[in-house]
Amino acid sequence: MFKRKITTISFEGNEIRFLVVRGRKVHSWRTKTIPPELMNQGLIQNPVSVGKIIQTTLKEIKAPKRIMVTSVTGQRSVHRIMRIPNIQDKLLEETIRRKAKQELAIPVDEADLSWRIITRANNQIVLYVLAVPNAIIDRQVETLRAAKIKPKIMDIKPLALQRVVNKKTTIIVNLESFSMGVIIVVNHIPILVRTIPLETGNLTDEAKIDLLGQELARTVKYYNESNKSNRLQEETVVYLTGELFDYPRLESRLDESPNLAERFSSKTPYKISLPKPPLETPPKLSVAKYAVNLGLALKNTK
Repeated sequence: MFKRKITTISFEGNEIRFLVVRGRKVHSWRTKTIPPELMNQGLIQNPVSVGKIIQTTLKEIKAPKRIMVTSVTGQRSVHRIMRIPNIQDKLLEETIRRKAKQELAIPVDEADLSWRIITRANNQIVLYVLAVPNAIIDRQVETLRAAKIKPKIMDIKPLALQRVVNKKTTIIVNLESFSMGVIIVVNHIPILVRTIPLETGNLTDEAKIDLLGQELARTVKYYNESNKSNRLQEETVVYLTGELFDYPRLESRLDESPNLAERFSSKTPYKISLPKPPLETPPKLSVAKYAVNLGLALKNTK
């Protein structure tokens, strides 16, 4: 039976991560380190040069171009839960844009605005609204065009991570060499997203874990104080993603030094776990490092 292939591309820090899925099985993967003058913090500075690197890498791993799914960095993006009157569908876009201009901290006219209806009652619509600056999207589109590829879908990192974890209510933490993030998911919606760049390159992994633990504690406290009627329950699980939570690396270090787990878990009362995506993954693949790619592969591309 024919099994379609999906090629995913994730832009992270000074790396581009490629992963190809055939059917429900990971087929190949590759990471390319990009010089900082070409890409920094996942933001592309030289589309033509980065496009050539992408084109070469796709050939190396024999990645098909028919179905391409790419991620946009979550940095500088704004996520918000909004409430508007229950109006006719034809008035939704105009009303949401007007509301977004009032509430969002970025120029809405210079951003790609998307939304999802969470609930629709008799007199109110509750929406999840996402705004991504056009400059980020345009630069990535220019880069992919230089690589002679056209993505079928462009997704955003927090949504890809939510998809790979796939829990109704959860916390996702992401720790990379140059950034860290905390995502609180409620009803499968990443309603609170914090992304913090790590400009200091001389921090140890343990120091970065301590910083992430502090940010996790602050984010959970903020959410619970703002949602007293819907606080995170004690059984909520924190899922670990990102290169610094590389599976074999993390597991071996936990065996050698249990204090690493204790240091992180002391920042939260919740259980800590690793994602288990519904895909067949080779033992050598770091699911934590390629979590965004795996989430992209799980996106409905029909």
